Amino acid sequence: MFRRISAAVSTAALAFLAAARVAEAAPVIRIEWPTVPGCPAASVVEQRARAAIAQAKEVDDVLAIAEVTPPTVDRGPWQLHIRTRTARGAGERTLEAASCDAVARAAGLLVALAALRTRAPSTDEALDEIHPRPERTEEPEVHLAPFAPLALPSVPPPREPSEAPRVKTNDTFFAPSAGIGFAAGLLPRIGVGANAALGYEASWLRTSIGFRAFLPQETIRSGLGAELSALGASLDVCARLPLPALLRAKPRACAGATVDDIHASGRGGTRTFDARRTAIMAFAGLGAEWEIGRSFRIGADVRVGGSLVRPRFVVNSASAGERELHRPAAVRAETTLTFGLVF
Repeated sequence: MFRRISAAVSTAALAFLAAARVAEAAPVIRIEWPTVPGCPAASVVEQRARAAIAQAKEVDDVLAIAEVTPPTVDRGPWQLHIRTRTARGAGERTLEAASCDAVARAAGLLVALAALRTRAPSTDEALDEIHPRPERTEEPEVHLAPFAPLALPSVPPPREPSEAPRVKTNDTFFAPSAGIGFAAGLLPRIGVGANAALGYEASWLRTSIGFRAFLPQETIRSGLGAELSALGASLDVCARLPLPALLRAKPRACAGATVDDIHASGRGGTRTFDARRTAIMAFAGLGAEWEIGRSFRIGADVRVGGSLVRPRFVVNSASAGERELHRPAAVRAETTLTFGLVF
């Protein structure tokens, strides 16, 4: 009977010691993690930290406060600023990663490193040559109970910022370009010309003003006619479309207006004359651009619009009287291919 009671007491004592060891081995980990779209939750970061210290023999309770900054431009880095505190000290880190999931993994590893209990330095080694930096401020030692709630003590601000200054990204720039264009409906036949433009881009919006010149075309009816050419200018506003990139192209939608000065020089007959008329068109269109490195771009645009002003060019003959030689179409279409710079 006495042996049975002794065995029961021993088993209960072993169970109590095992439970105490398990309770002692489980540290308190508190992570204040922001809610950012596309980022893992705070529980995921805590699970990664606990998995990293699962095999460690001695760990401390740790409190971590994280700040996550999304990228300000396309394909920009995610930024993490994290502060950790344990009973043995505090730490602060700032890093960048390509995605928020990578930032969360790094945060979990930093919390795990802060929780690992390090040994005190050996007093046998000579430490006379090691001196703290002048701006370093000694922090008071904090003793916490194993499961007491953690809180950051008030620390005086450092004399100098501990993190490197963040680089400001500039998403506004000028974009001059040049190319060739084709117009249907402005001249008697499809017009071929050259164009040049200067654009200003701010994030997803672009405004540009352009100039173009079309090669002359000759049209003659019954021995009378004219040679027509055109010089014009355009103003358009484009917005980047929130569509997935196809073949690394950035799609955009544009709207604007064009003003063209059509010059007609008479041909045939005993008397010839020159005339100038103005044609105006409002348009809407779609386009895309491809980046070549950081400073060059190739673009393509298609525009369709209606004529607001349609001038008439006529010829007079003694036999047929007055006849219409040319008039811009009511609906016109244009396409351009451009090559540009960015600065």
